[in-house]
Amino acid sequence: MRNFTVPTTFTPEFIDQLDDLNREFAGSGGRVAEIYGSFQEGVFNSARPAKYLPAVSREQFQRHVAQAREKGIAFNYLFNAPSYSNLEYTHEGRTALAALLQFLVDAGVASVTVAVPYLVEIISSTFPQMEVVTSTIGYVGAMAGISQYHEAGAARVVLDVEVNRDFQFLRKAGAESPIPLEIIVNPVCISQCHFKYNHNCVASLGSQSFLRGGSGIPYNQYYLNWCFLQKLQKEGEFLKSPWVRPEDLHFWEESGISHFKIAGRGLPGSEILRLCRSYLAREFSGNLLDLLGWPHWLAFRDNGDGTRLPALDVILDNKALEGFLDFFARKTPECRLGCRQCGHCLAWSRKALRFNDESLKEKYIANMSRNIRHLVEDIPSAQETEEAVINWQKQAARQVVK
Repeated sequence: MRNFTVPTTFTPEFIDQLDDLNREFAGSGGRVAEIYGSFQEGVFNSARPAKYLPAVSREQFQRHVAQAREKGIAFNYLFNAPSYSNLEYTHEGRTALAALLQFLVDAGVASVTVAVPYLVEIISSTFPQMEVVTSTIGYVGAMAGISQYHEAGAARVVLDVEVNRDFQFLRKAGAESPIPLEIIVNPVCISQCHFKYNHNCVASLGSQSFLRGGSGIPYNQYYLNWCFLQKLQKEGEFLKSPWVRPEDLHFWEESGISHFKIAGRGLPGSEILRLCRSYLAREFSGNLLDLLGWPHWLAFRDNGDGTRLPALDVILDNKALEGFLDFFARKTPECRLGCRQCGHCLAWSRKALRFNDESLKEKYIANMSRNIRHLVEDIPSAQETEEAVINWQKQAARQVVK
């Protein structure tokens, strides 16, 4: 059985729509088994910034979890921030954590996803009613990591996206792991990106409620800018990102993986449902980048003179990628060693990737390069910092679920 875990919008109609999908695909070998989410902010929060997350009350949360359970869909709560500023070592922090966990148990939450090893052991020991799942932000990509988190109390591990295409590892792990393994099927990160460690820290501080004003500390676009500048400058990076085509799920199933996570917190419900349908059907027609989140490069349309660039369309034709992932399953390349002796992704990018306007792409590259320099070289004024806080709080306030 292919078990999918998907982000929730916390709206009542969303659960009904997932139930409709499960009915439609009954007998297909796949179903949405679990939804995941968190409160918008908190002392022990998730790894996403508040401004992107649905804001729900405790009463809305309880009703949502209960509605999902009625449809046979479990709820997974995210404690997947990589750090909590050491609050878990204080009386205040442990008391707040215990109170939140008790609320989750009483609400019927089935599992929690955790990145901090200490919290894995705390939660599995003190609240055994809930399954503890190791987050992909635990960066498990070795047999030792599976063993370490399992011994700490984890009952499932979401693997580091860097091993998504490492079939030598996946086959061994799938055969020998004492607990189920899970992969994220639609990550947008650059392959082998070692900036993601700090990026996740920065993002998680954007929803820690004890920090500045209750909705976290804002941050600038450095990592987003850097990531997509790399992709526009080095087109093979679009294919190197460790995503999984819906048509190719069988490679991972054959390796012993039966749990698949769909990323997309902050997306509209219609987009999440489209993702679910594509992976349940194991078929997608169109631009594969539509499965990987919103087109991030459009954040850099504004020119220095106040004008705005037209939209840049980047198309990764999914049908043209038929056979692309076979290479990884058959050849098991050592991608950690670099690409100079390979060239597989770059060659396929020339067949499957295109832009609506090459000269426009260069203008985006110029904008993004200029913005990087500004972020690195200029110190923000006190007023700019305060304005960033206010704007952040306004964006978070707009996420209230009716």
